[in-house]
Amino acid sequence: MKVWQKRFGQRENLPVIESFNASIDQDSFLYEEEIEVSLAYSRALAQANYLSPQELALIETGLEKVKARIKKGEALDRFEDIHSAVELMLVEEIGEVGGKLATGRSRNEQVATIERLYLKKKIPSIIDLIRKCQLSLIDQSEKYFDVVVPAFTHLRPAQYVLFSHYLMAYFWPLERAKSRLDEALRRLDKLPLGSGALAGSSIYLDREYLKKLLGFLSLTENSIDAVSDRSYLLEIAFDLSLLRLDLSRMAEDLIIFSTDEFGLIEISPEIQTSSSLMPQKKNPDILELLRASCGSIFGDVTNLFIILKGLPLSYNKDMQADKDPLKKMLAETEKVLEVLDLVIKGIKPAKRKLEKTIDYSLMATDLVDYLVQKGLPFRQAHRVVSEVINYAESKGEPLNCLSLDQMKQFSPLFSADVDLIFDPWFSITNKKTAGSTHPDQVKKQIELARQLLKRD
Repeated sequence: MKVWQKRFGQRENLPVIESFNASIDQDSFLYEEEIEVSLAYSRALAQANYLSPQELALIETGLEKVKARIKKGEALDRFEDIHSAVELMLVEEIGEVGGKLATGRSRNEQVATIERLYLKKKIPSIIDLIRKCQLSLIDQSEKYFDVVVPAFTHLRPAQYVLFSHYLMAYFWPLERAKSRLDEALRRLDKLPLGSGALAGSSIYLDREYLKKLLGFLSLTENSIDAVSDRSYLLEIAFDLSLLRLDLSRMAEDLIIFSTDEFGLIEISPEIQTSSSLMPQKKNPDILELLRASCGSIFGDVTNLFIILKGLPLSYNKDMQADKDPLKKMLAETEKVLEVLDLVIKGIKPAKRKLEKTIDYSLMATDLVDYLVQKGLPFRQAHRVVSEVINYAESKGEPLNCLSLDQMKQFSPLFSADVDLIFDPWFSITNKKTAGSTHPDQVKKQIELARQLLKRD
């Protein structure tokens, strides 16, 4: 069933063409938004005296019945798209009065409106899920505040940090994700309804009234731009892809650090699986799925770019292909964030192994700083400590086992107080800059994070 079929007198229906042209399978999930927009539009038509109060009441009742039918699972495959489905089902419910709802209205403006409305509903829930993950990171950071772990560059041990500092390193990418989504949400909060097919409507519609009914912040300024713009969707897709990229990197860290070879963290059994063949295995399958999950949204972003590239103004049917990415990227991101929160709650530092396996070479930078504080220029101090490390390695001894006499061979500035350097906690508390792993700075960071969540 089509709302435009009378345009062609003897048009033959070719099933392959009809199926290819239809979008009902892709856009039916937007039925609630379509009905919400239709209710608002009918009230604007009544305000402009295109509907009588009785006709408005009839349309409102009919739309509620259509909504109930779709909600119960009525098949919609006889319709071309969700817009025509709601319109034609309304006519089935209340007769030809239902056809008045289409007065001055185009599907071009409808789809742009319901997509924005859908995003306005869904993005805040994603922001809430991000906030939930952030709160779990804060809770874990406070729970294991005093635990010391090695941090890495190039996947090689680099320097010691607080485990809480490492966990909070995941908080801030999530904060940026929230900020990006919030800004994108403000930009898309413009109402296209009233733009017609591309030139506006020849009937008087109070768009300010429509804006108020549908809860939009402002109106689109240009009717051509309003029906052809999909930058709001592409921006959200890109913002979500950045979020999923950060989550994939987090999953990779947790996979690596939970291996026997690294042994820095332990994962709760609830987020592990085992092997169908090897009974000793504890596999981080959930984390691996999190790591892989960003692939689909990267594809969606690329897909949207390609769909929109080179499209002339204004509306083109190519835009029909934006529905699957819209639905999928939001649903998958919600699921990933729900899983991530459980993952965060289920990790803890492997304290016993960490305490037994202190790597004294990670205090090499502190040894350089020690010589700098004694007056040696940094580059000279760096060379001296490099020579000390090479010497210790040639002897097969850790740095802290070298005698003072051995160290004095490389610089007379070494004295008895050098022993203080070989303590991970000394290394951590020796940091002085804001945002560092110094316990006071980490406490400030956590407090700031809590304040941000409260302000949200």
